[in-house]
Amino acid sequence: MWNIWRSELSTTVRQRSYYSFLILWVAVLSLLFLLQSSAPSLTGYTNMTGTVVNVALYIVPLFMLIIGSFSIANEIENGQWRLLNTYPLSTLSYITGKIGGQITAQVIVFTFSFGISLAIGLVSGNGFHEEWLLSIYFFTVSLIFFFLIIGVTVGCIVSTRWQALSISVSIWFFLIMIWPTALIGVLGFVPYTWIAPLMKFALFANPAEFTRVTLVVSLDAGSVFGQSYDSLVTFLESPFSFVVYIFYFLGFLIIALLFSMLMLERRKRR
Repeated sequence: MWNIWRSELSTTVRQRSYYSFLILWVAVLSLLFLLQSSAPSLTGYTNMTGTVVNVALYIVPLFMLIIGSFSIANEIENGQWRLLNTYPLSTLSYITGKIGGQITAQVIVFTFSFGISLAIGLVSGNGFHEEWLLSIYFFTVSLIFFFLIIGVTVGCIVSTRWQALSISVSIWFFLIMIWPTALIGVLGFVPYTWIAPLMKFALFANPAEFTRVTLVVSLDAGSVFGQSYDSLVTFLESPFSFVVYIFYFLGFLIIALLFSMLMLERRKRR
C-alpha cells in the first residue's frame, strides 16, 4: 500500500497539470480575499463567505472527480493495472494507496496556494478571523477528500478515460448543479410528514451538501436552513457532533472501498 501511495504521490507531483492547479487556486483565492479589502475584518457567514463556498463547490468536486477517476482508468486503459496484478498486491492496498496518494498531493497543493493567497490578502490590508479561515480551509479539504474517493470509485468501474470523464461530469452535474431542483421535485410527490426526514437523509446522501451545512453551522449561521433543519442544526452545534463527522467520514470511506474492491475483483475474474 505504501509503495502505491508513494508512487501515486510522486507521479502526481511530477505532472505539469499539478502546478496549474497551484496557479488556479492562488488566482481564485487571492481574488476572493481581495474582494473583501474594503472591510476591516472578515468573520461569520457573509456574502463573501457564500461566494467562496459557491466557487469551491463548483470547482473542487469536478476537478477531484476527474483526477480520481483518471488515476485508475488510465492504468486500466494502458494495461498497467493488469501488470500490477501479477505482483503480490491486494486490491485493498492498491485502492487505498491510490486514494492516499491523490489526497496527499491535492491537499499539499491546496494548502500551499491557500497560504500564498492568505499572505496576499494580508499584505493588501485585509483582516481575517481564524475561525473563518479554518472553516473555509477544512470545508475545501473535505470536498477534496469526498470527491477524490468518488472519483477513484468511478475509475474502478470504467474501462477508458472517456467513460471516466463522462461519468465524472454526470455525477458532478447531478450532485452540484441540479441537486436542489431534483430534491424539490422528489419532495413534491411525497406526503408532507415525510419531507423533513427525507431532507435530512438527502443531506447525508450528498457529501457536498453535508460539508456545506457543516460549514454554515460552524459559522453560527444554521438558522438560514429554516425549521426543517432545527433539530439537526442543534445537534450539529453540540459537542457530540464531532463523533458524527468522524463516523460519516469513515463510513463514506469504507463503503467506497468495499464497492471499489468489488468492481476490481470482478474485473480480475473476467
